[in-house]
Amino acid sequence: MKDVDKVCRPAVMTLDEYSPGMTIEEVERELGISDIVKLSENENPYGMSPRALEAILVELPRVFMYPEHGFYDLVHALAAANGVTESMVVAGQGAEALVQLVPEMFVNPGDEVILADITYTRYLQASRLMDASVVVVPLRDYRHDLEAIAKAVTPRTKLIWVCSPNNPTGTIVYRREVRAFLDFLPPSVVVVFDQAYSEFVDDPEYADGIEFLKQGYENVLVLRTFSKAHGMAGLRLGYCIGSSAVCNLLNRIREPFNVNRLAIVASQASLADRDFLAQCVERSRLGREYLTAEFVRLGMEPVPSQANFVLVDTKQDADVLFKRLLARGVIVRPASGWGLDTFLRISVGRPEQNERIVSLLEQESVL
Repeated sequence: MKDVDKVCRPAVMTLDEYSPGMTIEEVERELGISDIVKLSENENPYGMSPRALEAILVELPRVFMYPEHGFYDLVHALAAANGVTESMVVAGQGAEALVQLVPEMFVNPGDEVILADITYTRYLQASRLMDASVVVVPLRDYRHDLEAIAKAVTPRTKLIWVCSPNNPTGTIVYRREVRAFLDFLPPSVVVVFDQAYSEFVDDPEYADGIEFLKQGYENVLVLRTFSKAHGMAGLRLGYCIGSSAVCNLLNRIREPFNVNRLAIVASQASLADRDFLAQCVERSRLGREYLTAEFVRLGMEPVPSQANFVLVDTKQDADVLFKRLLARGVIVRPASGWGLDTFLRISVGRPEQNERIVSLLEQESVL
């Protein structure tokens, strides 16, 4: 359409295109190299549970049919895994779809939405699309500053995004500060805790939003995903846990059949395979500790992480370093898009992959 920018909603023209990390296929095609290690998208390098793969094979002959509209078995499995009722669960095509759905439900033009300055970029995009007035609060010591966020609340505030563990910093919010934060807020302000990386947390003071929801804070919504610890990024399945009243309305506006049959059966099998998940999480923890220690040894400054990645200050131009590493077959994520020009976000890989990135960074540091 000619002059489409003149006929579309003005809010669309304020958005930047999402810039994901490069895929292995892109690097092979553009640089003509092989033996590539991808440490840029925080995926599970061990893949999904073997039980999940078996469930997919069994389900394949039925993919010509739509799934059950209400996802009965999936919703029951998610509710049981999180200790909530089925009416408190909404499934989506990845957590990103739910990030978009929440502002569609709550935000009117001119409403205020509060988020951190360094966090997952889709919160800003989804909020702007609904013509929200976005209020950005700086992190403090790479963590969400809940006190500052609380001070930023006005009668126009409708929605607050809290990513914990935060992407890209890997930091978390703690139980005591979250309770004080929620007690301060008017119950009409919705707080979304995006907990995509919650399985990797080992800090006992971590604030799980579901705990607060169960305690009666009905303005809390929690987002989780199967893309990270469960190794199902390519199947696109996330879910939201909230009050029954909120979830009933979210289910009204979500797309029909918005989760595919393969994701439905694979996720249930993955939830049942607790041993595999525990092994993946433990390997990730060990890899995170290894990378953190090695970055310190190399004179870099890693941010203490509770996720399956480490944000590290490399003390040099991270975009240039990213390109040099890419040419040598390792994909990482420069953090310049968040205003952190000397930082890389590096996903935890398998031990040999972790050793490879450390070796390359060591070589780069002496060039």
